[in-house]
Amino acid sequence: MAESFFNRELELAELETAWATPGAALVTLWGRRRVGKSTLLSHFAAGKRSVYLYGTRMTERDILADLALQAAAAFDDAYLRSAPFPTWDAALDYLARQARNQRLLVVFDEFPYLCEMTEGLDTLVQRWWDRVHQSAQLMLVLAGSGFSFMEGLTGARGALHGRRTAQVAVHPFDYLDAAQFFLHLNAEDKVRAYACFGGMPAYLRHLVGKGGLAEQVRRTFLSPGHVLFREGEELLRTEFHQEALYASILRAVASGEARPSDIARAAGRHSAVDIFDHLRRLQELRFLRREVSITEWQRPRSHRVVYRLADPYLRFWFRFVSPYQSFLQLGKGAEVWSREIRPSLDEFIGRTAWEEVCTQHLWRLLRKDQIQARFTQLGRWWDGKDEIDLVGLWRDRVTLVGECKWTAARVDSGMLTALQRKAAKLPLDGEPLWVLASRSGFDLALQERATRGEVLLVTPDSLFL
Repeated sequence: MAESFFNRELELAELETAWATPGAALVTLWGRRRVGKSTLLSHFAAGKRSVYLYGTRMTERDILADLALQAAAAFDDAYLRSAPFPTWDAALDYLARQARNQRLLVVFDEFPYLCEMTEGLDTLVQRWWDRVHQSAQLMLVLAGSGFSFMEGLTGARGALHGRRTAQVAVHPFDYLDAAQFFLHLNAEDKVRAYACFGGMPAYLRHLVGKGGLAEQVRRTFLSPGHVLFREGEELLRTEFHQEALYASILRAVASGEARPSDIARAAGRHSAVDIFDHLRRLQELRFLRREVSITEWQRPRSHRVVYRLADPYLRFWFRFVSPYQSFLQLGKGAEVWSREIRPSLDEFIGRTAWEEVCTQHLWRLLRKDQIQARFTQLGRWWDGKDEIDLVGLWRDRVTLVGECKWTAARVDSGMLTALQRKAAKLPLDGEPLWVLASRSGFDLALQERATRGEVLLVTPDSLFL
């Protein structure tokens, strides 16, 4: 199994740069729940003069008492242990005094919860920051899971507008980083494992031993005593007050519904208007991803809108675990695997994860200058008749066109011909880079064309070179 902390070099470097810069620094850090924000911040704080407060839905009095204990431990302040901070003003002023002559790191993790329990806390922090930042050697990190809340803090109408000195985003691992947790699997099963467990470190750490994919899924998802068996429910319960409707929406999307009106009907509502706010909230928390045809990405009001589950774990959980939870409670995990999951898994991957993995791979190739095409946008294209899995754009011109197939049959030259026919509808920038991705390889004619540079061929094995 992979080490408990790894592969956050970029995020750590951003934080270390802020720490090393003289003067006060106000950093916002955003990342989905379970992505490893707290682990990252704890790792960053180790060895530094620091105070770390994790926000919970406790009373303000209990939160301030917790903050006093953390500060007392950091500064060996016996008085503070017996006399907690009476107000946030008192707590913040104390921290500012501690940063007057020595560098101090203060982390408020899950800051949205702190603001929820103390109305106007963001404004209070703003006024305090304006008063002390010029005379304090202070690095303040505000971290949270709600993207719109964290962006709103420093947006045009936010209390901390114009005060942020750096921002850090913590994303799930992509397919290649996630594979560090199951190195013993073959290339195809690494793709399958990513399609099941996704890239959240908190989930990947449950992959232990050298067992195959079937054993790992049965031991985790399909075992009623395991945390991953109920994690989908726990996420909903933590984030939403109307848990049932949000679950219905996610279940509808997991079953294949994509258009807002179809999702609404499947969730028992009359029209898309009835779930508009719910869809927006699910987007904000990165449960759902809103997609438009790639050539319309600059048109926010496009009518060609679909929604997809953004997280591989949730896709798998809603498709294969949630519908069978009562049966699984009877200890029938092996039967659910053999009857429902194993026969359908490759079709599920072809419909959801394979295209996503190939997209991540192309971005990696671009980052390393290992691909001839240049693009700033990469996504799907569709109209009323045709659909293309991968289209890369440079400004408004198409530079890359690709198709992804996760089937047991080899891909032949006919697929490239069909792809070129569909691509004639696109605003091509000369001859684009043609990309074909196949689980089972390619015929000899395509392999020969690839050696001449006419097409880029992607297989599971090539993803992990």
